[in-house]
Amino acid sequence: MIGGNRILTPEECLAEVTDRLSSADSGYFIALNESGEIIGFRSWELDGSFYATREMFVVPSMRRQGIARKLVEYFEKWALERGQKIACISITPHNREMLELLALVGYTILNKIEFRKDLSPDARAPRGTIRLFDREWKVL
Repeated sequence: MIGGNRILTPEECLAEVTDRLSSADSGYFIALNESGEIIGFRSWELDGSFYATREMFVVPSMRRQGIARKLVEYFEKWALERGQKIACISITPHNREMLELLALVGYTILNKIEFRKDLSPDARAPRGTIRLFDREWKVL
């Protein structure tokens, strides 16, 4: 969970995937290697009148080999085949590699940046910082 302290169990992950796959308004694209092993995925969901992605993952040892780009391109082709004229992707701001990929393939910033303030005394330490809008921001 982005910004959370809780680790999902395999059972909880399976329940989430099963729930998403049982809906006509959401699903996954899976990237496989030559041996048929999963090396990446991209989730999608129908968000009002357009398809959006909020999760994409590539196995760390397989990164920087064009897999994420292929998942992006496949999603765009798939959405176009369904009459969609817009593709949306949400990412975390510290994911610089994905920011670079999205810029490279023609995406622009839409309109939303989410902020969070942890009010508990055992607040999670940030994983780093990013420079946006002429200021350093902590990133969970």
